[in-house]
Amino acid sequence: DLIRACLDRLEAAVDYVHTETLKGMNGGKDIWTLMREVQLPEHLTVGVGYGKVSWAVRTIWETYMGWFKGQQTSELYPTQPREIHRELVQLAGIDNVLELGHKKLAANDPESANLYAEAALACDATHRGALQLSLAAHRALLQRSCAINFWETGWLKTAIEKLEHALG
Repeated sequence: DLIRACLDRLEAAVDYVHTETLKGMNGGKDIWTLMREVQLPEHLTVGVGYGKVSWAVRTIWETYMGWFKGQQTSELYPTQPREIHRELVQLAGIDNVLELGHKKLAANDPESANLYAEAALACDATHRGALQLSLAAHRALLQRSCAINFWETGWLKTAIEKLEHALG
């Protein structure tokens, strides 16, 4: 009975995420908004040790829509946004980019802080300030995650170790 109840709740949770994602898609919401907004109601809460609701939303979106998000022309081509980070950081100045990243981190937005750090590191992979910002962002992401998800935790811990090693 316990196994049946657990499997029934898991099936209901998957169905809920699927239905809510499709409703959002049909309502014109983009993938990133849905990844933030779709949450399981408390009665359908299941463990997230090996997956996350936001990842399931993205999988469902991409299963139906494919790789093209229909947001930008650049999605059609193989040049990725990160490929111009170096030039953008050079234009803005690495110190200015890092300052913005630290402001995002202070505002409890480690995801954006990490993006600034990635851009700065694309310009100079050994820049101490960029490595320090990246390390701080990864630590904040790990703390926020509560180390619940196996894959996310493993990725973040490995990245932290690499950054600590790079900083000596």
